[in-house]
Amino acid sequence: MTGARPAENALGSARLHWMDFLRGLAVLLVVLMHSNEHGGVSLPWWTDANEYLAPFRMPLLMFLSGLLVEHSMAKPLPQYVWGKVAAIAWPLVIWLVLYGLLARDGFGLPLDLHAYLTSGDYLWFLMALLACYGLALLFKPLTAALPRTHHWGYLLVFVAAVLLAVATGIEQGLKGNTLWYGAFFFLGAWARPYLRRWLDAPWAGVVPLLLVVAAASYATVRAGIPSFATLPGACLSALGILGIVWVAPHLPPSAFLRFVTWCGRSSIVVYVVHFPVLVLLRDRVLPAGALPDVAHVLVLTVATLAVTVLLVWARPWTPWLYTMPQHLRPGRVRAA
Repeated sequence: MTGARPAENALGSARLHWMDFLRGLAVLLVVLMHSNEHGGVSLPWWTDANEYLAPFRMPLLMFLSGLLVEHSMAKPLPQYVWGKVAAIAWPLVIWLVLYGLLARDGFGLPLDLHAYLTSGDYLWFLMALLACYGLALLFKPLTAALPRTHHWGYLLVFVAAVLLAVATGIEQGLKGNTLWYGAFFFLGAWARPYLRRWLDAPWAGVVPLLLVVAAASYATVRAGIPSFATLPGACLSALGILGIVWVAPHLPPSAFLRFVTWCGRSSIVVYVVHFPVLVLLRDRVLPAGALPDVAHVLVLTVATLAVTVLLVWARPWTPWLYTMPQHLRPGRVRAA
């Protein structure tokens, strides 16, 4: 880790580096988690490692999206709506169809089509993200009427969503995930005005925070305390995100940093592609029992990552799989 350097443009050019790095890191960790959980064989120590990261992976992705919602809402309403349709709803529909027909239950329609479509399966995150952007539209009139104070409304949404999730004891699933993880979308929207100041904070004040978060994450997992829909879990996730967001812009350049950042620029590809690839490899190429457990998980993980990265590289030749083609969008939106 290098010494603190000014974050003179926290959501400008610097965002192309540290935000993409964090987005790439989070989605690659999702791939590692799924490779162990859905590969036909799981390793206990790998499961434990994923449990330590659970309070941070999806909350971080939502938080990063929330940081940018103000920029999106500055656009005219049609451009805002069609932008989300093109970048989120389109790949959601495309990959619901592709995964449902080609991989989920073999070739053909899923056995329980209604449950598949209403749950979103592994694509639930895109459904939850659409819901968050839809709810954020309620704040659009306030951005002009209360430009300096409206962001506190985002914090109220975060608090209300967390308290509602805790009070109802809601479980994971599309509704529970949207309520719980969506809360961190609005935490990110609230935090945006303070981001530059936080990134300029001295390391001496941040390192103790990181140590506390690491110790708390370890203790909660060892004690079997859930991080989903609990007040301690919300605090742990929020503090962890603070520390992670501070660390990212201060990392020294490296090949690893460049690779993860490159993946982060195409995080939608990594997210929608990896799970069908994993399932097809598991069902068609490497069934359980073909290798010892450790070798099975490692080979399946490496193969899934390799194919996924290959498809990230091929994105310029397959753009319609991840965003709505320009000729299908309304003329005014294309010109914007």
